[in-house]
Amino acid sequence: MQPRTASTADIPELIRLRAVALESLGTDPGPADALWRRIAHDWFDERINRRDDFLCLVVGGGPGEPLLACGMAWVTYHLPGPRWPDGRRGYLDGIVTDAPARGRGHARRIVEELVGWLHGTGIRYIQLHASEAGKPVYEATGFVDGRYPGMDLITAPPAR
Repeated sequence: MQPRTASTADIPELIRLRAVALESLGTDPGPADALWRRIAHDWFDERINRRDDFLCLVVGGGPGEPLLACGMAWVTYHLPGPRWPDGRRGYLDGIVTDAPARGRGHARRIVEELVGWLHGTGIRYIQLHASEAGKPVYEATGFVDGRYPGMDLITAPPAR
């Protein structure tokens, strides 16, 4: 099955696959009415329907059928430099295959098409964060460990 561009009708399934990804990373996605899911609906809607620097690909999801896999790419904007004069980079995220559909190459095909789309926009620097399970898919596409070490700062929301 070849990936296709996601549509508005795919948003509930994209949110379901996001929950699958979170669970596989050890994060409880919470109940079906969790706040993040309502926010994610608007997030997907805006990007799928109103952004030209974002692409979401899906596999499956024919009428009445669940999505088998999905993945996204978008353009990030950074300071210009000699190697990337316009400062644009690509970022891959949300690449997940539903458990029953794993091992069929869906993620690999999605990654290849997303990389091709970014290359088509002139972007040659693409980043992602990989789980241990996903790392072989990305390495097969040519990704290597990042050249700059990453750091995170996660702060608690203010008390109410």
